[in-house]
Amino acid sequence: MKQVFLHIGIHKTGTTSLQTFLHTNKKHLAKLGYLYPSKRIAHHNLSYILMGDSRADYQSNTWEEIINEIETRNLAKVIISSEAFLESGKIEFIQQVAEKFKNYQTKIIIYIKRQDKRAESALNHNIKVGEYTGSIDLFLQERGKTDYLKILDDWSQVFGQENIIVRPLEKEQIPNLYQDFLRNIGIANINGFEQIEEINVKPNLAQIIALNFINQKIISILGLKEEGFHKLNRQNKDLFVKNYRGKFLQYTKHWQSKTNYNLIPYERSIEILQQCQKNNAEIAKRYLNCQNGQLFHEPLNKYDCESLDINNLDREYLIDLASYIFHIFKID
Repeated sequence: MKQVFLHIGIHKTGTTSLQTFLHTNKKHLAKLGYLYPSKRIAHHNLSYILMGDSRADYQSNTWEEIINEIETRNLAKVIISSEAFLESGKIEFIQQVAEKFKNYQTKIIIYIKRQDKRAESALNHNIKVGEYTGSIDLFLQERGKTDYLKILDDWSQVFGQENIIVRPLEKEQIPNLYQDFLRNIGIANINGFEQIEEINVKPNLAQIIALNFINQKIISILGLKEEGFHKLNRQNKDLFVKNYRGKFLQYTKHWQSKTNYNLIPYERSIEILQQCQKNNAEIAKRYLNCQNGQLFHEPLNKYDCESLDINNLDREYLIDLASYIFHIFKID
């Protein structure tokens, strides 16, 4: 029986970088007996199809194509990766996934980041791509606390707890994400694999302040309020991200500013961890056989929270930003 390693995320745990690494090294993986199917970098379309999502492509990279590739290739082990497998949040969806892989021995791999750090990464990313323009308090109310225990229990209910591989993503426990993933699928070392640059690099503080300002102004003009760019259709959103975000980050690559900063107040991070403490301890005991209940090792040290107020931007960068806006919108 062939074995499937199904990597399901979570978002903001280096998923895009890992998928790019696996896709880049498809040929080397094949030499070692592992199939990374599909011509695309990740396998999001499989989830989209099961969910009936508007992003689904029913012409290529379908379940039929992927299963056919698994069956016809003479490779005993298969890697499937997409954080979109967590977007449904319904047991019925997980059961559908299990039905698709019923003829294979399936292991679920999931990386989890300490909840306050994940909330920080998610907030930064959403500002970067224009998907959130509301207050930080509202963001934390909606997305600040991730219940990893429920996610894990839902997947273990369908696939069995013995088939769930949980990896706490922090430097002390996982110095190298790629190497850790390879070890967990049975590849002892990273020798022979082509290395890649980190994907989705965090903008520096000056850039994120400017991006937040532009996002808010555009949202105000479009009358979208705090729903932000979610109100735009997929095509317009993709055009916005491609034509605005990427060009802006390229335009401001010379800006010198902090790259290590926090947008979420320290006190709120404490609240998040206190709310998650009980369930995190249960995860450590149940899924990692760590009876002291310590899921994450890195302590939460006191830090200063940065403001996104545009008035905090250096005068030089304000002039640069104004020049960029005039150029983009062709203002005479």
